[in-house]
Amino acid sequence: MTALFRLELIFPLAAVTVFSVMLSLGLLLERERIVKALQRRVILAAVLFAVVVPVPILAVVIVKLFGLRGAVAAGIILMAISPGAPVALRRALQAGAGPEFAPTLHLAIVIFAVVTVPVSVAIMSWIFSVRFAISPLDVARQVFFAQLLPLGLGAALRAWRPTVAARLEPRLAMISNVMLLALIVLCVVVLGPRIVALGWAPFAAGVGLTLCALVAGALVAGRDASVWPAAAVAAAMRNPGLALLIATRNAAPPDVTASVFGYALGLAGVIFAFLAWRRWRPGTPMREPEGG
Repeated sequence: MTALFRLELIFPLAAVTVFSVMLSLGLLLERERIVKALQRRVILAAVLFAVVVPVPILAVVIVKLFGLRGAVAAGIILMAISPGAPVALRRALQAGAGPEFAPTLHLAIVIFAVVTVPVSVAIMSWIFSVRFAISPLDVARQVFFAQLLPLGLGAALRAWRPTVAARLEPRLAMISNVMLLALIVLCVVVLGPRIVALGWAPFAAGVGLTLCALVAGALVAGRDASVWPAAAVAAAMRNPGLALLIATRNAAPPDVTASVFGYALGLAGVIFAFLAWRRWRPGTPMREPEGG
């Protein structure tokens, strides 16, 4: 099996994995909770600011300060401006976020990405004097098919057949977790040599920026125990699918993909450490997603 063939396996597996993850999360959504969370406009706006603004600014500082260039710089910047990772909602719930707030926050992030991502691309293109662009339609299409559609299907089943949804969710969650693990292993096997060849900068940037984003999200959320875990995780998580969409639309070299995944590995390490800290910390109220 050639390296190119293995690389081509990543994208369909990623698409199916993300769809299954979001479908399983949709089975947890309830209209009443979403409506209630939308009434908290101030905190939603504050968290959206923490998601969209600090990480790109810090990414620019890191790239400029350390003189990073080429694919390494591109991968870091693309990840920094791509919020709303598909697994962010489940990670937020695992971190103890309230199920009455976290889903609405995630929906707000992915919907606003239709505007914030093209604007961020334009700003970064101006800062670095490059010709990168992405249309709101491209972002909307990616967000809709990867996240909003499966979430909507799951939520519709929850409203129509709540008993069926409750039985299906834990099984689908287990399957999607296995698929996600397989995807991570495949990415490491296929892209590992390229990531190593690029050096540790993308990985280190993923670690550093994720730590800063966790702090920023927690700070804007304040002391509300049902909100700050969701805010922290939402601010930290980035969407590799969106980052690669921008790279593909602009004919970026293959090493940009490796840089994106290098950042993603650093991010994943910090998030797993954060979840472990939340789980093992005495007195921390952990919430498992309902039904699983």
